Amino acid sequence: MAAAPGRPVTVDFEALSYISSLVEAFQAFDSDNDGLVTAPELRGLLASLGLDKSEAEARDMLARADADRDGRLSVEELLDVMNAGELGLGALGELLQSALPALEAAGGALVGADELARAIGAVGGASAEDCAAIVECLDGDGDGAITIEEFRFMADLL
Repeated sequence: MAAAPGRPVTVDFEALSYISSLVEAFQAFDSDNDGLVTAPELRGLLASLGLDKSEAEARDMLARADADRDGRLSVEELLDVMNAGELGLGALGELLQSALPALEAAGGALVGADELARAIGAVGGASAEDCAAIVECLDGDGDGAITIEEFRFMADLL
């Protein structure tokens, strides 16, 4: 359910951080940057998250999660298998999607808390503190901003 204009959206920052960490781990282990991971890459990804799986377990997990049966796992398939869809961030995804046009119109390459607060202020509700926390959750390198491409990618995933 999308937030109505002027009505704040409730954000589960722990869930958002979890999804962001899964996406970062996925991207780190996608060695050829094709947006897909193989069973050996999945095993490394899971190990980085503290889930030690054998090669056979990783292959089995991949086979169960591989919705398109291409033998590789997309980030969307990973989020499905890790139950990320059950975290209830759909309203946040809709709010971020609705903020995209304003962010793109501003023409900046980076999205910080101030830019996000201005864009969200035009379409719905999230406090400046919430905007800062959203950026912090999505900011993998800790520089206080994310690229517009990263923002779009996360908005699409949620």
